[in-house]
Amino acid sequence: MQNLKQLVYMRQMPSNLIAFSSKEGKRLFKEALEQNTMECYFPLAEQFITQLHPTTCGSTTLVMVLNALKIDPGVQWKGIWKWYTEENLHGLKKEHLENGIDLDAFSHISKHNKVAIQTFYHPNLYQQQYEQKNFYDCQEQCTRIQNQYKIASVSTFNICLEATSRMDRLFMVVNNSRKIMGQTGEGHFSPIGGVHLKERKVMLFDVARFKYPPQWCDFDLLYNSIAPIDKDNNMTRGFAIITKQLDYDIQNQYSKSNLQDWFKNKSETSDLPHHLSVIFVYYLFIVLQRIEMQITNIHTIPFQLALREESRYNMDQALIQIKGNKQLYSLINDFTFQFPDLITTISCLLYNILCGYQISHRELIEEYELMRMIIGI
Repeated sequence: MQNLKQLVYMRQMPSNLIAFSSKEGKRLFKEALEQNTMECYFPLAEQFITQLHPTTCGSTTLVMVLNALKIDPGVQWKGIWKWYTEENLHGLKKEHLENGIDLDAFSHISKHNKVAIQTFYHPNLYQQQYEQKNFYDCQEQCTRIQNQYKIASVSTFNICLEATSRMDRLFMVVNNSRKIMGQTGEGHFSPIGGVHLKERKVMLFDVARFKYPPQWCDFDLLYNSIAPIDKDNNMTRGFAIITKQLDYDIQNQYSKSNLQDWFKNKSETSDLPHHLSVIFVYYLFIVLQRIEMQITNIHTIPFQLALREESRYNMDQALIQIKGNKQLYSLINDFTFQFPDLITTISCLLYNILCGYQISHRELIEEYELMRMIIGI
């Protein structure tokens, strides 16, 4: 047994971070609640746990998210109860409990546990020389349509922070460098608990509760902390957004209740609002997940030709508007690294649907239903 004098009880919080339970942390929480950007906090808080071992922050974070989503693991925990723990995650290997997991393994294990996930890396990834391969050695020989890694600009990162913070069943997990945060240690996984938009602060559930409590940090600091290279796989760190498999209603829960107010006084010449980018996160997520589950060659389907000829002008005008909005255009490109033509088409269609751009309601519904039929949702 180790000498008690050599043991450590927690670490001091760096001055650039704000403890969640501090006076300042409570103020940020109260104001963020009023901004409706702490919706993800409550289901995660109900499942907040301490990681089982010093190396298992990734699997603990995934367990929190799975239980927050109320997913049935289909296996016994204890007695008559089924419940997710680090010890019964599907796809988790013994060595993961001993050595931890990287972001690629986190994404793969998540898919074994009935969730939809989209994973993003920092743009520094493509400055690295790494071999494009399936880093996760799956004994079940899963097929993955994503054979190239998506990267996220700081704009996309910030939009995803807001989009997931406004939802109670779409969660964001960050895999970052503790050193950049001013903390001790190397890589770490944490669920996002919400954001304070006015002060650009993000709340992190730190599953290493023996080390640091939950904390608030700056948006930019968190984004910079996913930039360093993980020496174990020669890739950057990044983040993931997660929900139940094909939870189509995520695009309705938030967008429908707000769209009417946002666009009620919109003039024909006004630019796309920031809120539209947030809404697009939900739609893009659903479309990409459906594509990945179909395991089909998207490039063989003539999506542009599938739309009626009289809609082409409206689609072209919408595309001009989308390209003119750097934030939205960046978001679409980051989400659709493999399928730009497909998502450009769908994005134009969504722009029409959301903004009512020079096309009747009846035509919008017909176009939308046609696109749903084409992609099989």
